[in-house]
Amino acid sequence: MSQMPKPLSRAHREAVAGKTYVLLGASSGLGRGVTLKLATAGVNLVIAARRTEALNDVARQATEAGSQVSVVTTDISQPKDVQYLSEEAVRQFGTVDVWINFVGVGAIGPFWDIPIEDHARLIDVNLKGIIFGSHAALKLFRSQGYGTLVNLGSIDSEVPLAYQGSYSASKAGVLSLDAC
Repeated sequence: MSQMPKPLSRAHREAVAGKTYVLLGASSGLGRGVTLKLATAGVNLVIAARRTEALNDVARQATEAGSQVSVVTTDISQPKDVQYLSEEAVRQFGTVDVWINFVGVGAIGPFWDIPIEDHARLIDVNLKGIIFGSHAALKLFRSQGYGTLVNLGSIDSEVPLAYQGSYSASKAGVLSLDAC
């Protein structure tokens, strides 16, 4: 069980009060941490990832911190899952102010030693998933007339590390996508 982060500052709490956030990849890592930090401000949270049990744990903690939370099990590599997430967010809270795509998987080792299925899954999640999430968010924001999209990248997109070729390539794709 993780510890709740310190609350946001008063100024930050006031800036996000009443906002609705969709967070894809909220079950672990940075996504989980940001979700719990936002929960200290009492914002509306729509949290998504593949692991429902882990999401329910995050939701429990976020609710205890004062946020309203909706859990939507989502595989970002499946466009229909991402579209359902968008629809559920609107059904639950009416609008979405911020959509954050935190998802990412890795495959570390010599390129030729990593099974081709692992390379394919990494691209499905890290690049195609971000495209699917971005598309759903921007479609929603255009219909609402506002919204903020955040896609998590990596320094590996600019400075690739050894034994992470496909990961670096996928994050370079996210960097290029966000430049458009």
